[in-house]
Amino acid sequence: MHQLYKMIGRLCNIDCPVLIIGEKGSGKKMTARALHHYSSRSGTPFLTVVGSSILQTNDEGLLGAGDTHPDDAVCFVPEWSNLSFLAHQQLLSIHRRSEYKCDHENRYRKHNFRFIAATSSDVRADLDDGKIPVDLFFDWNFFPLYVPPLRDHREDVPLYANHFLEKLASEKRVSRRELSPEAAEILVAHSWPGNLDELKIVMETALSNCRGYYIRAEHLPNLSKPGAGDPEAMDRLALFLSSKLSSYIQNSSLSASGNLYQLLLPRIEQSLFQYTLKKSKGNKNKAAQILGLHRNTLNKKLHKLGLS
Repeated sequence: MHQLYKMIGRLCNIDCPVLIIGEKGSGKKMTARALHHYSSRSGTPFLTVVGSSILQTNDEGLLGAGDTHPDDAVCFVPEWSNLSFLAHQQLLSIHRRSEYKCDHENRYRKHNFRFIAATSSDVRADLDDGKIPVDLFFDWNFFPLYVPPLRDHREDVPLYANHFLEKLASEKRVSRRELSPEAAEILVAHSWPGNLDELKIVMETALSNCRGYYIRAEHLPNLSKPGAGDPEAMDRLALFLSSKLSSYIQNSSLSASGNLYQLLLPRIEQSLFQYTLKKSKGNKNKAAQILGLHRNTLNKKLHKLGLS
């Protein structure tokens, strides 16, 4: 997320097309709005293109036949890959000519739009399948901006949750609630396949169930906790470790020294034991139970690593 914030800061005033890539509900539109908010164009409209054709627009309006609209704006194209081939060709023409056809005036008008697109699909696969015109992708020279899924920065979940609680309380005109530590722990443990969209729905349910000041565990809908019995969670962990180890081994000059095992294993065990002890609040019996180790074995390893 820090890398994303840095890239938003760098790109906000570089007037290039940006393609925001991320899973559904991960916050692509919020990222686009941040690019707009912190740019020198912040005083211009933020317009959203929707539908199978760019001539179909939402209530913010853009290029609607017979409509009057600004010629200096930031145009956000959500789910860019899902637009029709005709809409892609229209966007390409508008970008190349720096003008668009104004039907009610029966002429072309110059524009100064900045286009920000978003997609939750594999762009390369869409190009190979012909869903996106190749000339559109390369002609626009999109700068890619990646938004991580919520499961990859779960430490931020309580911040988002309290943000949603404040916003929902204002919308429903009820007093503000806050997360209790127990509820926050449950939310952080969840894998969030629906990302921020799912979290908002969960907070809406919790707010409806809560009659006091704090959102507690019983106010939350049932959320499955990823763990050793969760194949998807274990697969993600294995993929993460494989990626990190592969990058380290390829780039490390130590890989040829013959002691990589002795160097890496203590580091991995140290992190594993530290986080398990933190989870068990220092209770070694509970930590040993979580790890599936005998307490004596755990004590020996902690002593060897200097953690006892």
